[in-house]
Amino acid sequence: MMSVLILVLVGAAATAIIMLLRGSMEHPSNLPELLDRLEPFNAACFRHLASDVDNGYLKQKLPTREYRRLRLLRLRAIRAYYALAFHNSSLLLSYGQVLVRASDADLVEFGQQLSTAAIQLRLALIKGAVGVFCCYFLPVGVPYCRQITEHYDRIGAHLKALCDMHAPDLGITVAEHFSF
Repeated sequence: MMSVLILVLVGAAATAIIMLLRGSMEHPSNLPELLDRLEPFNAACFRHLASDVDNGYLKQKLPTREYRRLRLLRLRAIRAYYALAFHNSSLLLSYGQVLVRASDADLVEFGQQLSTAAIQLRLALIKGAVGVFCCYFLPVGVPYCRQITEHYDRIGAHLKALCDMHAPDLGITVAEHFSF
């Protein structure tokens, strides 16, 4: 039993490291290209899916078998949100690295902030993915969902600030992808 647990933990750790190190295969070179490649992430829907209050309500109101089936569907949907946000964080990290190589000092500083925020989001997503994995086996709530949406919203605010400085016409497009 103990060896199985250790094997599962080592597998989860290896997966987390691979996910953290894996970058985006896409490298957007400008803000419009980045915004075209980002997938919309509805933070309100994500919060609703991961809500402990909603989960408790469903657990009380539904028969056990239906509740378990619905819980599995919700966990799969949460994993899909994590995958989408992870893809977006990879794109944001790549774009942040492009900005770090810019000649404008403001863009370099912004690129550093964006890269740091994208890495923080990735770390929260990895913790969240491990937590969701545990939710399949343990009757616990979804961990780290608030951190993920906070990091995601912070990135949206950074991009909105960049748009305000350099491309005000793209502010609406940023707002479509982020709820800051």
